[in-house]
Amino acid sequence: MPSNDPSALPSLVTIGCVNFGADPDDLAASLAAILDWVRKAARQGCDLVVFPELALGRWGRCDGCAAAHAPCPRHLAEAEVVPGPSTLAIAALAAELDIHVIVGMSETDPDDPTVLYNAAAVIAPDGILGTYRKVHLGIPLETDRFTPGSELPVFDTRLGGIGVQICYDFYNNPEMSRILAQKGARILVNPTGRGDLPRGRDNLRRMTLVRAEENLAVAASSNRCGDRHGSAWAGGSVIACPAYPGFGEVIAVADESEQLIVGTVNFDKIAAWNDVLPWRDWRMGGQAGATRLVADEFAALADKAES
Repeated sequence: MPSNDPSALPSLVTIGCVNFGADPDDLAASLAAILDWVRKAARQGCDLVVFPELALGRWGRCDGCAAAHAPCPRHLAEAEVVPGPSTLAIAALAAELDIHVIVGMSETDPDDPTVLYNAAAVIAPDGILGTYRKVHLGIPLETDRFTPGSELPVFDTRLGGIGVQICYDFYNNPEMSRILAQKGARILVNPTGRGDLPRGRDNLRRMTLVRAEENLAVAASSNRCGDRHGSAWAGGSVIACPAYPGFGEVIAVADESEQLIVGTVNFDKIAAWNDVLPWRDWRMGGQAGATRLVADEFAALADKAES
């Protein structure tokens, strides 16, 4: 489990989120844009920069995937194992610029090339730490193409523990954020593909702020923007954190245009809240019975749904 000992971690961390507008049908151009944004983030002093869901991957309905209820040959050919050419290129730049990068992508299972994951690669200056694979697949264009992940990792970095959730994982499944925070994540990252629905940017802002407040952790959401091939994206990337004596505040937010937002987090102010409201200690201490009850109730509901 990552160490959250404040004496072993930096008190100030600068995070960037990219409102990403590259063409999802041109993966080479997307990679070039990602590398360019990483350079810009490093110039602005970012310790971590986040890109959206499937920043390296095709979006939209695919008739081939829908007909087969499985990845079509085009999507299989374009996905990559990790490490692979794209993540190695990003890792080389991350090492050169001393920056952490999280990027959404279509990942090929290294043991079965017919299996794809909606994933996010987590890259540190000293190499590729691994991937998080989206657990909660939603709309049919995902379930036809991707296999759900089966793990909730927390990545141990010099910035502290980082937990990743992808889009629907983050919005409607608050227990995931709580588990990641309890496992040691002090930064919750949400690479998302939020469509330009009514009040889409407002919803992204509110949900990111709520996840930060209820877990006393930093929350950072990176979204696509623009209108590509009939898909309109809301933009509105946002960074939020608790800051004693306030429960939470938005420290950076984007509009609908392509841009990099940057915010510096003071973890000393978050630690002050942990002194007042040490919920992590409570949940696994005197409230361990309540934690077990909630877990048992979820398990019973899952058993009922599967029966």
